Amino acid sequence: MRPTRIRVIQMKDWLKIIIRTVVAIIGFVAIGFGGCVGCFHYIGNSNSCLAFNIDNIELRARIGIPAIEPGCGSCKYDKEAKTKTNYFKIRTNEVDMDGYVERNSFRPVNEANMDLSVFEIFERKPEITPDNMQNYYYNSGERQSTDWLAIVDKNSGDLWIHMKIKGLW
Repeated sequence: MRPTRIRVIQMKDWLKIIIRTVVAIIGFVAIGFGGCVGCFHYIGNSNSCLAFNIDNIELRARIGIPAIEPGCGSCKYDKEAKTKTNYFKIRTNEVDMDGYVERNSFRPVNEANMDLSVFEIFERKPEITPDNMQNYYYNSGERQSTDWLAIVDKNSGDLWIHMKIKGLW
């Protein structure tokens, strides 16, 4: 009968196991983080109307697009002018419009001087009059990569967004 040999793991072997485990964990985290950053940049630079349209708007203009009516969205992308204009119909029966306006920093239109002609490409466009002005709110801004103007009719749920893309995300 042969005597069984029990291998005793020495301290040197434990150190190798710990180092390999730590390196593997750091590697997985780095690959995951890199994938997330790459996805973020891909969506931010995807300016067409075909893929990631809503995500692109949310990243560039920092305006959330809530539940919208199916088939009630329209997008026009002008590659030469580097502009993207969208129309959405928000589901007002599912979205608290007062909360939406507040969360997305929309301000009352009142007498704000805005060029609404950019929305004339759509059949439905914002028609602000003294009688309905209290229903309309706007959000506009400028960043290194994007200028935007967003108009929302709090009662009907109509949302228009125009973006001028100045550079890569």
